[in-house]
Amino acid sequence: MNVTYTVKPRDTLDGIAKSYDCSVQELQSLNGIDNPRRLQIGQLLRIPKSSQATGTTSASAASTDQTWSSTILRFIDAVGRPIKDLGVRLVSSEGNEVTARTDANGCVSALACTKPEAKIDIHVERAKHKGGGEKQIGSYTPMAGQQTVKVQSGKQVETTKIRRHDGQPQTPPRTMKNELPGTKIETATPQGNPLTCIKCGECPNDDDLLLGANLEFRDHVKTAAKRAAVLPQAVAAVMNAEAAKDKAGKWKADSKSDKSSATGMTQFLDGTWVGEALRAGTFLNEKAVKEGWLSKDAKGQLQFKKADGTFVTSPGLTSKLTAKTMIPSARTAQDKNLQKLLNLREQAEYAIMAAMDYAKYNLDCLTAKGYDIASLNDTEKARIMYLCHHLGIGDAVHFIQNTIPEEDIYAEDKKGKKRLKQNGAKKLLTAQIGEKKAEKNYVTPKGGSWVKGHRAWLSEFIEGHIVPHTFACPGKKQESFKDEERAAKLESTTDDLKK
Repeated sequence: MNVTYTVKPRDTLDGIAKSYDCSVQELQSLNGIDNPRRLQIGQLLRIPKSSQATGTTSASAASTDQTWSSTILRFIDAVGRPIKDLGVRLVSSEGNEVTARTDANGCVSALACTKPEAKIDIHVERAKHKGGGEKQIGSYTPMAGQQTVKVQSGKQVETTKIRRHDGQPQTPPRTMKNELPGTKIETATPQGNPLTCIKCGECPNDDDLLLGANLEFRDHVKTAAKRAAVLPQAVAAVMNAEAAKDKAGKWKADSKSDKSSATGMTQFLDGTWVGEALRAGTFLNEKAVKEGWLSKDAKGQLQFKKADGTFVTSPGLTSKLTAKTMIPSARTAQDKNLQKLLNLREQAEYAIMAAMDYAKYNLDCLTAKGYDIASLNDTEKARIMYLCHHLGIGDAVHFIQNTIPEEDIYAEDKKGKKRLKQNGAKKLLTAQIGEKKAEKNYVTPKGGSWVKGHRAWLSEFIEGHIVPHTFACPGKKQESFKDEERAAKLESTTDDLKK
């Protein structure tokens, strides 16, 4: 009997090798594995014959060469999230049966069939308010070899074969690297026989990036991560904290504030957006130059070309473009070219790129002020990015230095007019959650201090919303982010940065 082993969550090739008293290299060679860290949950591994006597396998893990198929079912909800702890019973037409509850990945143990005509009936537990018991939600006819079957919302069944194919592929073969889950890849053998694959799971992938409902923004997130010099999981965490979302958790590209001109996924104000377009080196600036909206005059001064062919020129170009004469009301410009620029906020690519360009700019500003940003890990950087976006760079520096006052501080200008010099903690916290809630939940527990209350609320908010591990595929990278998050308390980070 030739023994095989079915890969389970958290398995490593090194651990399996130790269990069977063989080497990782033997397993790699026997199973055609190029990267020992790229195991698939449910993958069947052949065990070297010299090691089979020493290894221990469960009934569901062992099979013979006569096994026609081995099928693992993965149950997910309507937006692709795994359904955990669901009671499942699988019954094959050959009499084999698996009864189990789904694990954290929504999976149950593999069910083996020995004949091509075998069929698997899928039963799940029925909700108690519907009478309990179980119901059959579908049947599946396995393909030869190992496969993972995705059962979505109890209705839709899609499959992907993940065993190695020994035949000759069509030339050139199609790649599935950049295809979205659910995309059918049609190809054919040299004999003309059709082959169809359906890519089901988002993980694993080259970056171990898990975006779920926001998968369509994957390329933008990856590109923005390179621009900001952080991992894509950190970008996704910042985006998720800033963006409004629909019921499925998808970032809303056309989000609009009813209190200000804030628009798009990252809620840029009219003035801030225009400022980012004028700042050299940003993704938005490159677009404005390419469209011919921005250029330099004969003196080297920056100028904006209006739709009528005339120019608004520096100095003070940002103030001129955001004046009431140019933008009389929120999101509404008098000039068509300026309106096109403002409208880019509602395009996901520009919103994500601008968010990271702005975040990187803020980190660079902190570095220029003498703060050791380079020593921070990606989770810490993401949280400081959000701190700067939330407070603005000026108040962010005061937060780091713990110099935000209780109340607003005013100063008189040369004309004797009173002007705001520094925001106070009371105003900052009240603006976010209201005065009564602030006093009850944060200020009173902190001895009546608005400064301590504001720091407690903002730390709690950022630590609860900037969580990169939720955007990492299960495995080492996800665990690494979890370790960072546990250690990267906001006030500990700012204490380390404080001068």
